[in-house]
Amino acid sequence: MEHILQLDWVDQSIPHKVWVEQYYDGCRICLKVVKDVEPEMLSLIVPNIDVKNVRQAWQGKTINVTPAYDDGVLFTQTRSLFNLPHGCVIWAVTHIKMQNGLKMSADKLCFVPKHSKQDSRFQQEHHAEAC
Repeated sequence: MEHILQLDWVDQSIPHKVWVEQYYDGCRICLKVVKDVEPEMLSLIVPNIDVKNVRQAWQGKTINVTPAYDDGVLFTQTRSLFNLPHGCVIWAVTHIKMQNGLKMSADKLCFVPKHSKQDSRFQQEHHAEAC
């Protein structure tokens, strides 16, 4: 790909890596989730956006969409990774503590068109133009 941009977290202690690359008329967003076992590589192609717009949307942190559930074995939460002009990239976080005590990741990136994480709620955007 012609342009790959590494994004930095505000909290430098976060081990996960985020980068974005141009992919035809859109972008591929990549997330390397680092836990105790082998890192999980996630990628998502978002149409109709360029690297510059994704970079401008990056805040260096996630924003919680749902409260966390954590019973000591299973942790799950939905977080907003990017609010883009035409939708929101969310990170469905699932971490599992295995019997040997190590934690593994079973996460997913998703694009939700016409939605954004604003203030304390996840909402549908209302635009006059058709998408």
